[in-house]
Amino acid sequence: MVCYCAFSNTVLMSEKKQKQPAKKQETPKVPSWSLRQTVQSALKDKHPVLKFLLGFVGCMAIFYLMYFSSFYQNQLEYPITQAQASVGNGLLHLMGYDTKAVGAAIGSNDFSIDIKNGCDGLEAIAILVSGILIFPATKRQKAKGLLWGIGILLLLNIVRIAGLFVVGLNFSKQVFDIMHVQGGFIVFTLISVLILFTWMNWVIQTPKPQA
Repeated sequence: MVCYCAFSNTVLMSEKKQKQPAKKQETPKVPSWSLRQTVQSALKDKHPVLKFLLGFVGCMAIFYLMYFSSFYQNQLEYPITQAQASVGNGLLHLMGYDTKAVGAAIGSNDFSIDIKNGCDGLEAIAILVSGILIFPATKRQKAKGLLWGIGILLLLNIVRIAGLFVVGLNFSKQVFDIMHVQGGFIVFTLISVLILFTWMNWVIQTPKPQA
């Protein structure tokens, strides 16, 4: 009896093992990776510098779409350059020059300049504004940067306009062209970038309020 029971238990156990279904081998899942996930991962992993550059390029693209639009050229360009000519003419009067502002031009009996699109300093201002808007800072810090930065650039642009008139009146056309291009767009843009970097450094150095 003992041997029979032992044999029977062995048979039953073997039958149970045979009846158990075989486990299916699971195939490894291949993770799906979309373009959107790639961009988001790059923005997350490649530091805030990439976010800043992409945002800056986007802001400048919006500016140039507006700047070269027919609406700006037909409705805004002339009033802006006319106002700059009027203020520049006032500065030249303070310097002792007998000039007159006619529309967007400043002239005398010997020389005249015409302020056109590209001489208004708005591109340099757009660089500053784009950088301040994209850079991570408080609203108060951004407001201060925009107020002081735009104010300085507007003032410097009036000085630049008056200076170009003085150079054109007293020097040759070659000297005027050099000052117009090199001292105009390039130097003025560098000043805008310098102001932006100075503001960024101020934001970084300012201690954050403790919560």
